[in-house]
Amino acid sequence: MKAFQQQMRRVNSWLLMLLAFSLPLSTSAITVTAILIMVCWLLEGGFREKWNEIIGSPICIAVFVFFGVMLIGLCWTDSLPDGLEAIRKRWQILLLPIFLTAICWEQRWRYVAGFIAGVTVTMLLIDFARFDLLHYVGLASLGHLTIIRNHIVFTPMLAFATYLLLHQLLWGGMKGLARWAIMALAVLMIFNIFITIGRAGHLVFFILTALLLLQYFRRNVLKAALLTLILLPLVFTAAYRLSPVFQGRIGLVQQQIMTFEKDPDTPVGLRLLFWKNSWEIIRHSPWFGVGTGNFNSAYSRINLQASPQIPSTDNPHNQYIFIAVQLGLFGLLSLLGLFGVQFYQAWQTRDGWQRIRLAFPLFFLVIMITDSYLNTYSSGFLFSLFSGVLSKYTINWQALIALGPQEAATVLRGESC
Repeated sequence: MKAFQQQMRRVNSWLLMLLAFSLPLSTSAITVTAILIMVCWLLEGGFREKWNEIIGSPICIAVFVFFGVMLIGLCWTDSLPDGLEAIRKRWQILLLPIFLTAICWEQRWRYVAGFIAGVTVTMLLIDFARFDLLHYVGLASLGHLTIIRNHIVFTPMLAFATYLLLHQLLWGGMKGLARWAIMALAVLMIFNIFITIGRAGHLVFFILTALLLLQYFRRNVLKAALLTLILLPLVFTAAYRLSPVFQGRIGLVQQQIMTFEKDPDTPVGLRLLFWKNSWEIIRHSPWFGVGTGNFNSAYSRINLQASPQIPSTDNPHNQYIFIAVQLGLFGLLSLLGLFGVQFYQAWQTRDGWQRIRLAFPLFFLVIMITDSYLNTYSSGFLFSLFSGVLSKYTINWQALIALGPQEAATVLRGESC
């Protein structure tokens, strides 16, 4: 029986890498892989030890608090079925405790490598289509090559994968051919960021690059600040001059902001309108919101009064506003708690992963300004999987004591996976 459980754990370790690989590629593959992970997790057993690890993990407690607040929000929603549906659609985040207890600490780079490989394959497929080497049904134009994968999700993933590669280049101890290969792939990814639509990805790339410089020159803050102030504007200028896609996206932002009052029916104008109308709802229910799952009906009412010429929406394209409308300050604090505990762990733990632990929540906090990324299927899984990877510690002593002497010795020898 123990041999079978160990085998299930090994299988799950590979399935988790497959899940990481699938994140930028296929929602169907994500679903199938996630179900297989849950089945193996159940067959593996060891639920007492898993429970001990879960209740000892700050990020798992934060997830339970977040969903607890959503459940409490059902008490004042207009539609209980809509509220339950809103909770059901967040099931990928609830998988975080399962991922955490299925992850092997020794194999953490395997999951990161799987994600980078998935992003690389997706990027190359888009490049092949761009240069007419591959053809995809439904590919309308060169400007929307990311129809292969939603650009709203893919471009931020590309930016995060670039950060991970640059982190490995600086701190991974790579030498020789491997170092040159990582460097070449990072350059290719940076190039692709600016020829791919997706403003959230552009924005978070600059933020993560600034963070990387600050982390690398942490002992010389002045040098880091000067390099950031010089290098990032140079990259921005080069991208603006050399990439028609990037130049066009920046130009559209400027134009659509300027014409917002006269013509809000533009991508940027609609976001501004959604935020403006949502603020009216928040202003009237600032503390506890209108209830879980009640965003659609509440927004429809305010939209009929404020902007009847524009169709209503079920997504304000801002995670903070989306939660604040439904659950007010009460819910917003529970949302920020998901990331606050990760910043705390980054501050407390020094095992070579603390820089990524800091970058990952910052990554989400930035992109959630432009869309409700915890509501999006692939990015929701990205959050739950990487939160589990980054929250996994070398040894969970509570769980280790509960295992017994023989199993504990196995874990300490690094044979648990």
